[in-house]
Amino acid sequence: MRHAFDITETASPILRSIDTMPDPLDPDSLNDFPVVTTRRRLTRLALVAAETGARFQRDGVEHDPMAWLLAPRDIFDGMDAIDAAAELRHCTRALVLHGLGMGLDADPALIDRLCSDEAAEEGPLPPSDP
Repeated sequence: MRHAFDITETASPILRSIDTMPDPLDPDSLNDFPVVTTRRRLTRLALVAAETGARFQRDGVEHDPMAWLLAPRDIFDGMDAIDAAAELRHCTRALVLHGLGMGLDADPALIDRLCSDEAAEEGPLPPSDP
């Protein structure tokens, strides 16, 4: 069964890599990779997923939020949001990116500086590319 988030042959290599992910609507399998985590880390992932969907809806972003969550991003040091968002640093980066509407990816150093206590003391940030 093909689902709305399936990737076609014409998609970019990054998006085609998403097609190798296990289909979340298939039954669980003994071959599924187990992930041991905490409730706090799961809540961070849920928070990023909810904010991603809300931002895409609010801003009329034409991309699929699930595809965004599954594609590698610079903001997450090359990881996808599903793997990265459980970490506090990456969760914060995602919330700032979406809260400020900073595009679909950003330089992690820029967001880290925005979140740092020293940012106010250092003065204005350099202009970013549109």
